[in-house]
Amino acid sequence: MQRFEYCNADTCAEEMFSLGQINMKMWYLFQWLMEHGQLRNGTQAEMVKLYINDKLVAYSLLENYENCSDKTRQHEGELYRDLGVVHFVTLPEYRKNGYASLLADKMFHKIIKPLLARHAHVKAYITATGRAVPLMQRTAINSANLVTQFYSDLTFEEKVVKQINVDGY
Repeated sequence: MQRFEYCNADTCAEEMFSLGQINMKMWYLFQWLMEHGQLRNGTQAEMVKLYINDKLVAYSLLENYENCSDKTRQHEGELYRDLGVVHFVTLPEYRKNGYASLLADKMFHKIIKPLLARHAHVKAYITATGRAVPLMQRTAINSANLVTQFYSDLTFEEKVVKQINVDGY
């Protein structure tokens, strides 16, 4: 039986941390939450977890920057708003079963779409990197709201402005 669970990572950090270092970046985030109770600078970590027969098989996490004051940038008269970074983790024994794609769709519809709607007055975007890119591209997200080269050496104009303006704004 398939079940999705939505939560803020601060309420399930211990469960996620106990999985071990399957995904190093997320493991450190859960460790931080267990030690400090919240993330820095207003960042929230919203999760969609997928359970099959009551066993966690995969999860998606959005580092949500909606309440961070340092994630808005003015560029050539336009206001750009970084709303967060999305991550996906499938436990090794459950990979290649389409679970990450199911999570991407749920993450988009339940968390990202409403978040983008609240910021429709600016050029708002979500960042996906690595294996998260094709997962998010297969959802209904507008390409003008998805940045895929954010952690590169490119300039802000190259990695954000040109990508989202060419793709849809």
